Amino acid sequence: MSAMLQDVRFGLRMLAKNPSFTALAALTLALGIGANSTIFSWIDSTLLNPIPGVTRTGNLVTVMRGERSEHPTPPFSYPDYVDLRDHTESLAGLAGYHDDYVSLTGTDRPERIYAALVTTNYFDVLGVRPIRGRTFAPKEENPGSSVVVIGEGVWRARFGADPAIVGRTTQINRHLFTIIGVAPPGFQGCKTGLRTDLWIPLGMDQVVWGGDRFEDKGAFWLNVFGRLRSGVSPERAQGELDALMQHVVETSRNVDRGPSQITLDPLWRSPFGANVYLYKTLPMLLALAAALLLLACANVANLLLVRSVARRRELALRMSMGASRWRLVRQLLIETLLLALAGGALALVLTNWTAGTFAGFFPPSSLPLALNGHVGSRVLGITLGITVISALIFGILPALRTSRLAPVTVLKQEAGTISGGIAKSRLSSTLVVAQIALSLLLLICAGLFVRSLENSQKLDPGFDPDHVLLSSYELGPAGYDEARGVAFHRQLLSKLQNLPGVESATLADFSPLSFTLHTDYMHPESYQPKPHESM
Repeated sequence: MSAMLQDVRFGLRMLAKNPSFTALAALTLALGIGANSTIFSWIDSTLLNPIPGVTRTGNLVTVMRGERSEHPTPPFSYPDYVDLRDHTESLAGLAGYHDDYVSLTGTDRPERIYAALVTTNYFDVLGVRPIRGRTFAPKEENPGSSVVVIGEGVWRARFGADPAIVGRTTQINRHLFTIIGVAPPGFQGCKTGLRTDLWIPLGMDQVVWGGDRFEDKGAFWLNVFGRLRSGVSPERAQGELDALMQHVVETSRNVDRGPSQITLDPLWRSPFGANVYLYKTLPMLLALAAALLLLACANVANLLLVRSVARRRELALRMSMGASRWRLVRQLLIETLLLALAGGALALVLTNWTAGTFAGFFPPSSLPLALNGHVGSRVLGITLGITVISALIFGILPALRTSRLAPVTVLKQEAGTISGGIAKSRLSSTLVVAQIALSLLLLICAGLFVRSLENSQKLDPGFDPDHVLLSSYELGPAGYDEARGVAFHRQLLSKLQNLPGVESATLADFSPLSFTLHTDYMHPESYQPKPHESM
């Protein structure tokens, strides 16, 4: 141990004697390691930890009907969900939810908040426990249970972190609700990448959003997820749910129950949320970051080879005084490890800033996106591992090559002939070729990306997006019925069209190129739907 500490102290002195080399090598490594740790922080916060605040997500699965799609619609009616929940044996729990914006009113200013109608076992299936109060009781799933669980952020921002919050009332879409619990910090709901701040029992659909879907077998409005029992594979659970859904469809008469096929997906590739856009893209970015790290390692290895020329006499003297080759290799590897740790520490400083920039890569949206990474214990561990591996990659070959010295030959050589020899020249040339190859790969990828970005900016979307302002609002939460809503729309449109500088104005139910398209059920007058016909 004392010899190891002696090598560490000697390595620190050698790095301090060459501050320019140390700074250049550490900065080069920091860029390569920092790119990997940043992208891994994004992967950790989305794919590896798809639901913040929930620790055991490995056996949680998304349940959907029909073939796998990247943009599915909510696949289940409430009666369908109940049939599966009551008869499945492969799942320890099955929960459903439907999310949208609500208006939180009361004594303070109205606030638009993303909320979810959920089945009463929602928190139990996720394994989430409130920090204040309780979650929902089974009997509160039926209509008439005006209770709500609020997010920790809302509790602090809206209610000043009132310790007596349980039992207080608040208005949601102009209806009075009693607060029964506060969700734990970090928990933002089960839809990946989206932040939910209020949870209301599913039976309050009519009160909150004016829907009449609770007992409608033909209204597909619920997203469903479940937790696999211990030892049950996703394939087995999917087969069981397939059979159950097939039976439900076959026994339904004069009701469109949709397709019977069931598909299970792990949460990291859930089609309901932001991960559907990320589970393919982020691993590709990580592969490119790995290529950048290899390029940095090749660069530092070449620097070490050049530096070793100046140290040949020093190493030859140490070997002539009895130092073994292993001792020299260990000394050189410790120096490279110290160099890598300096680069890794600088990379963590960069990652602490760059991890929070993830959301900036997404286009503006009215959805409450929550996609920023963070430097946690897993990111720290991976960064340390990358640092050690990098030290071995760029340090082992120069150390082995430098330790193959013939002390007598080196000491007899004239100063003008100490150039490192043919072997070192070949190794250095090989590293240069590797650098050129990796640089070419990254340049090609960057060029293709820039060209694709340029082409996408030139695409004609079918409309002129210049000088267009977009604003959104909802009248339902404010208590407007259909007749008052139509009158409000007409007055608003007329006022907007008469504003100075406004060429034209219009109303729409969704905006072009947004994340989702809105669908609804149509009921034309004097038309009787055919059996199994979807409206």
